[in-house]
Amino acid sequence: MTTTTCLQYCINGMGKPLFDFAKTRDGKKLIEVWKKMMFNRDEQIKETLIAFNSYFMVEAVMRLKRIPKNPQSVIKFMGSEDFDHLHKEIIKTVHDNYSMLMNCLSSKDKRKLHALFD
Repeated sequence: MTTTTCLQYCINGMGKPLFDFAKTRDGKKLIEVWKKMMFNRDEQIKETLIAFNSYFMVEAVMRLKRIPKNPQSVIKFMGSEDFDHLHKEIIKTVHDNYSMLMNCLSSKDKRKLHALFD
């Protein structure tokens, strides 16, 4: 079994997976919230990366633990210590490695990411 670190997980999400998420209903709503709540572009992007990675981490963990996916089980899992630990790890990883994560994107993708918040 291969173990993926939180940083590797975040790196793998940069680019197409992030933009695919931004096109979803949930992704669009999230970006609109950050645009209204925060005016600093880097903070908007960091919060989007945290939410994006947390969203898919929840799905992955629930699948691994064979927890049925329904609104009640998702809410229950997000209130658990397991989620709290994962979420804190994602927050720390994004904040500690933000520059490096942004360097995973091409110049075109960086412009595209910034444009999401215009």
